[in-house]
Amino acid sequence: MTPPNMLATHFPLQIFASATGTIHKARSYVFGTLVEITICSADYRAARHLAATVLEDFDRLHWMLHAWKESDLVKLNRAIAAGERAIAVKPELAQLIRHATAFSAQSNGLFNPAIGALVGLWNFHASEFTPAAPDPQAIQRVLDANPGMTDLRLENNIVICKNRGVQLDFGGYAKGYALDRAISFLRRHELAGALVNIGGNIMATGKKQAQPWHVGIQHPRKPRSIALLPLHDGEAISTSGDYERYFMLNGKRYSHLIDPRSGWPACGAQSATVLVPRVDCAGTRSDASSGPLFIHGAAGWREFAERLDVSHAMLIDERGDVHLTDQMRERVELSNDC
Repeated sequence: MTPPNMLATHFPLQIFASATGTIHKARSYVFGTLVEITICSADYRAARHLAATVLEDFDRLHWMLHAWKESDLVKLNRAIAAGERAIAVKPELAQLIRHATAFSAQSNGLFNPAIGALVGLWNFHASEFTPAAPDPQAIQRVLDANPGMTDLRLENNIVICKNRGVQLDFGGYAKGYALDRAISFLRRHELAGALVNIGGNIMATGKKQAQPWHVGIQHPRKPRSIALLPLHDGEAISTSGDYERYFMLNGKRYSHLIDPRSGWPACGAQSATVLVPRVDCAGTRSDASSGPLFIHGAAGWREFAERLDVSHAMLIDERGDVHLTDQMRERVELSNDC
């Protein structure tokens, strides 16, 4: 498991010839996970430059939105905790807050980047996870403060916050935003296609050797894919699960996906996968939808997916049973032992 605060490490491009051109791959550790960029282009130099540019932007976002190392987000959280009433932020961060507020409302508060204090109490704001449950009274104090995105008001690029308990954490949002930026940038260049994978948050542009991209959905309990599906131009897919950032305590699994209603890690599912078609902010929408769907759990999950404007979704419940929307069933190929 890669420490979330690890400085981005850029690996050299790995190149191999294909029947119709050249496929270039670049890997890095950013956002606390492995990032892989695949570019289909006959121009090696151009592909190498494009991949490097995307990774540089990821590194910039990583340090702008880091939840506990010194960053623009940490500075904002510090000012809120100190009771400052009007806090100037960069336009990009202001726009992220606006979008996050809208997504939070759509999810009925299950997407709530304002609960960074709870994430910290569960020791997920650290390089290594400590297998210990927080003091229930500490959790209750955060719940009593009731931090939410509606506590934030923006006037141009000035943040006004009425709740000192707000601590922003964009861990369930930043990867999707980074995907949108990467694909938008790559589309402006003459490429046959590209695929960007940020730890299971994946977005595509174009095709791979005249065929759709094919991606796997990680099995939450086994080291393999539980399903495969084609990913077309502009589509994004995101999976939230309890198998990447978690710790075991007294035989129970505690993941980083915190239910803002209880203050405890959600336990009603093993994973939730959302596929978003080519629409504005598809990457961001997929990332901001899979977490709330996971937290919601299996009961009434299809109705909740509709609330999120998600038609293609797969949920694996706490028993390991697979649930699919009709639209997702048409796209996905499940492994034989599902």
